[in-house]
Parts: sequence; C-alpha cells; structure tokens
Amino acid sequence: MKDRFRLLRERIGEQLWIKPLLMCLISIVGIFATKAADSTKFGKFVPDIREESINTLLSTMSASMLVIATFAVGTMVTSYAAASSKATPRSFSLVIADDVSQNALSAFIGSFIYSVGKRLL
Repeated sequence: MKDRFRLLRERIGEQLWIKPLLMCLISIVGIFATKAADSTKFGKFVPDIREESINTLLSTMSASMLVIATFAVGTMVTSYAAASSKATPRSFSLVIADDVSQNALSAFIGSFIYSVGKRLL
C-alpha cells in the first residue's frame, strides 16, 4: 500500500500544473499573512516606507514576472513540441517531468500573483 501511495504521489508530482498551483496557493496565503502581520504589534519594528514606493516596486515586479513567465512558458512549449516530434514517448514524458523548468515557472508565476495580489489589497 505504501508503494502504491508513493507511486501515486510521484505521478501527481510529475504533472505540469501541480507546482504552479501550489506556488499560487502559497502566494495567496503569503498575501493574507502579510496583511495580517501589518496589524500586529511587530509593525513597530519595521522601517517606515511610503506606500507609493511599495506600489512602484510591486508594479515593476509584476510586469517583470509576467514577461519572464511568458518567456518561460514559450520556451517550455517549444521544447515540448520538439521532444514530441523527435523523441520517443518515454523520453517525452521525462522532458515534461523536468523539475528545473517546473520550479522556475512556478517561482515566476507565484511572484507575479503575489505582486499583483499585494497591490490590490
């Protein structure tokens, strides 16, 4: 039973949409955690920064992350298309299950969602 559960967990982890979804959820939780932290007594220890500066920084971050995430998705689609036309089915599944590209894309998408969400709150 443990082996079956482990195999199922690994198969789900290989799916392309799992890691970006987890990073999106972590970003949303982070937005609400920072919003809640603003109302605690620890706010006294944080330097006073103008809201305009933070909004400018978040705006720049969201624009940059959107461009980088779009570029990363384009690169991944190109590599998947090349692998699907020239590689065997087994090697194609290995290309899709690449952790490095999934982690990079997840980080870009998570950063984009955090910066947009934080600006909206």
